[in-house]
Amino acid sequence: MDAEKLLTDTTNYLLEILGPDSTGAGSVSAWAEPWLDAEQLPFYLHNSYSYYTAALFGQACLLMLAKTPEGETPAVVRKHRQAVSKHFPGEVLYVIEAVSSYNRKRLIEQRVPFLVPGNQLYLPSMGVDLREYFKPSKQAEPEHLGAPAQAIVLREILLRDCTGLPSKALASRLGYSPMTITRAINELTPRRLATIEYVGKEKHLRFSAQGRSLWDAALPELQSPVKKRAWLAWRDKPNSEIGFGGLVTGESALAHYTSLADTGVKQWAIDQDAWLGLTKRANVKILASGSADAALTERNQFSKEREVMEIEVWSYRPRIITSEEHAVDPLSLWLSLANSNDERIEIARETLLEQVWNRLP
Repeated sequence: MDAEKLLTDTTNYLLEILGPDSTGAGSVSAWAEPWLDAEQLPFYLHNSYSYYTAALFGQACLLMLAKTPEGETPAVVRKHRQAVSKHFPGEVLYVIEAVSSYNRKRLIEQRVPFLVPGNQLYLPSMGVDLREYFKPSKQAEPEHLGAPAQAIVLREILLRDCTGLPSKALASRLGYSPMTITRAINELTPRRLATIEYVGKEKHLRFSAQGRSLWDAALPELQSPVKKRAWLAWRDKPNSEIGFGGLVTGESALAHYTSLADTGVKQWAIDQDAWLGLTKRANVKILASGSADAALTERNQFSKEREVMEIEVWSYRPRIITSEEHAVDPLSLWLSLANSNDERIEIARETLLEQVWNRLP
């Protein structure tokens, strides 16, 4: 959609839901004008958006229209809007043709004013949050995918070796029982993420999309694989990474994949069985702490020689998806850090996701 069409749709949307008093005009030409100061912006800001000045509820407003239908990630939009705001004294409103439910949520969480013509206007500074509502279905909202089904989806996105397999072969590849795989398939097919093909008497799983398209379709159904986080101190520091089957996760893994600085305290992902094994080891002490600093302080109360690490207990075995020898897969990692409020981590997560799509064939 070109800028003129997007601007027209924006104006018509505002006139329809708020009336002419909101804009003080009845047409595009009488309301919005190109922002002449846009030429002063850095190239990356001038190249990504079209800018128009207008008035909304009697206040100066700058429309920042995305030049591409998909736009930027919410974290990037926030940073771009902050940069543009330094050059414009009024409200800066991000306008895009369409936005996914997930990105819509992230924009609201980060309090980025945005408008999607025909769908939503979010202006937190003016107390405005208008959106198109749909009559709720009598059926309950679908729950997230179970752990085995999620593992299958993520492995298919990253490794593309699940589609077309009979259920027995899929069970063998992921280390699940055939019954567990059957239940997972029964979760995927009603959501139209996959279909079943019969080859003789065998059921073969066939995904409806690949790569990023599959990710976008499945994302509302996905959740963090982390069931539990705990801190522990390991007495035998030289051998602490041997024999418990962990993979690097958290900020440690994010530092492995991106330019994020490592914290120095390792974070490891394991499954429930490995966790139960750890709790029974004589040379491991489970700490009561909930942070790195507190864990180090607690460790120092009985021994400074022990190595401290954070453990994440995952709902599926981390190794069944990753192609890395020592780190968890990037998509599970991205999901595991979804609730972080750290801007450094948020930016690194967006970088991580872009790296995944650039590497996939």
